[in-house]
Order: sequence, then C-alpha cells, then structure tokens
Amino acid sequence: MKKLCMVVPCYNEEYNVKLLYEACVKTLEKYIDDTEFVFVNDGSADGTARSLKEIAESSPYAVKVINFSRNFGKEAALLAGLKYSESEYTAIIDADMQQNPKYVLRMLEVLEEHPEYDMAAAYQDRRKESKLLSFFKGAFYKIINSLATVEIKSNASDFRVIRRNVLEAVLSLPEKCRFSKGIFAWIGFETYFTPYEVEQRATGRTKWSFGKLFKYAIDGILDFTVKPLVISSMLGFLFCVISFVGFIWIFIKTLAFGDPVAGFPTLACLILLLSGVQLFAVGILGQYMSKNYVEMKNRPPFIVKEIVKSESVKKDEEEK
Repeated sequence: MKKLCMVVPCYNEEYNVKLLYEACVKTLEKYIDDTEFVFVNDGSADGTARSLKEIAESSPYAVKVINFSRNFGKEAALLAGLKYSESEYTAIIDADMQQNPKYVLRMLEVLEEHPEYDMAAAYQDRRKESKLLSFFKGAFYKIINSLATVEIKSNASDFRVIRRNVLEAVLSLPEKCRFSKGIFAWIGFETYFTPYEVEQRATGRTKWSFGKLFKYAIDGILDFTVKPLVISSMLGFLFCVISFVGFIWIFIKTLAFGDPVAGFPTLACLILLLSGVQLFAVGILGQYMSKNYVEMKNRPPFIVKEIVKSESVKKDEEEK
C-alpha cells in the first residue's frame, strides 16, 4: 500500500493538469516514490484526456487516469477518485492550481505527527472574491448550520487529507445525491482545520457560475436537513390561524355594522401572498421528492469509459 494518493477531479483543465502534476512532484519530493496519482477526467470537452494520457505514459510514478463516459459532476469525480485510492492517506485537490500542493504536505505531516486526528482539512481564512459572493457564501454557511444536525466548517473546502478509515467511512455511504462537505462533517472523526490561501488560476476560467453555486448550496441544505419541510408546514398552520381569525373578525363586523363590498386590492394581495406561500411549500416538497426519485432509480453515480495507467502501476499489478 502506498503512503499517499493524490485525487484530482478534472473538468476542462487541459493546460492546468500538467502544471499541477509537476508542482506535486516537486513539492512532495520527500514522499514522491510512495505516492500515487488518481486523475478523474469528468467528461471534459477540451484536451484534458489527452494531457492526462501524456502524463500517465511519461510518468515514472504511479498514475491512474479515470475517464468518464460523460460529465457527471465534481461530486461523482471525487467519489470515483476515492474509490480508486489504494493508499494509507488520500489527498483531495483541485486541478486548477488554486490549491497549492504545499498545504497537502503540511496536512500530511500533521496527521503523521498527531495520531489523534483522522483528517486534516483546509479552509479559506480570507476570501479573495467579490463582496457580494462572499456575502452569499457566508449566508449559506449560517443557514445550513442553523438547520442541519451537524456543523459544517465555514469556508472549508474538499481540499483535505484523510486517513484510510475516513475514506472507507465515506465510501460506505450509498447515496447518489452527494454533498461532500456535509458528508465529511456527518461521518464525524477528529478533524484538524488549517487555513490556506487560494491562488490565481494558472489558465482558463472558473467552472462555478453563481447559478451553479446557488444550486450546489440548495442541494447541500436539502441533503442534510428536513427542516425546510417543517418550516413550510408551520407557515401553512400560521396562515390557517390568521385566516380563521380574519373570518371571525369579518363575521362579527358584518353582523354589528354591515359591510359594503370593498377591499379588492387587499383581497388580491392576500391571494397572491397565499398562492406564493403554497407554491414555495410545494417546491420544497418537490425538491425532496426529486432526490428520492433519483435515489430509487439506483443508477450508478458515474460510468467509467476507460482507465489509463502508468508503467509503474502496471508493474505493481503484475507483481500482485
């Protein structure tokens, strides 16, 4: 068993994967002979598959390239990387060069020096994004931590190093709709958090638009709490009480004073408000039902098209 596995999800990172590989080789020089690389090509539309094949064919180290049949998303790529890891420690790092491999070395050494920790995770101490995006991300962590039964570290990413027991715990969860930040928090284990600084992308543009981040945030909330259903039920009960009180008031007012036909604007606003609340509650219910629908179909979270291995990996497999 190797000491360290570098799991690298890749999507349209044709020029960055080689830079990351070279940076890892240079940084992990102390452990490089006992390190394996698992690159997961998540159905990239550019030349990422070609670049990864070149790395595997020329590398003297253990390199596996997992090519998906299409784009299944980062969560699926991360899961595949964990499944193909055969090492004592597994590191998860993005391919865009924004996460420096030097932090992997630091987290690995923390785990080796402190056996009481099961994983080490990096978080952004200072965000280098627009104030608006930082505000929404901060709001997301406040909302999910107020609703979920487990606490998710603010600004923590999937950038981390985990022991074998943590990896096996993550793989034991059979769910298809996955939110890794929540999963790492849910399984427990002692975690050492260390700050890191995000660097500029070497090439290309980020794949995470505001819309994708918003959807990812909604998925995270729905995957780890049912409180939105409770809130919608409470809203329904509250409006029923208000409606009943309003009915009694109108009845008494009509008997005592009479009541000419009036208040159409108020009535229209109330109808729109109640309709909006109903649609909001139905939408929440629909989201939970859609996730249940996906889980019940029991389709695999990803499909592997091919696996490319370096000569070092082929040699090790032959010896086994």
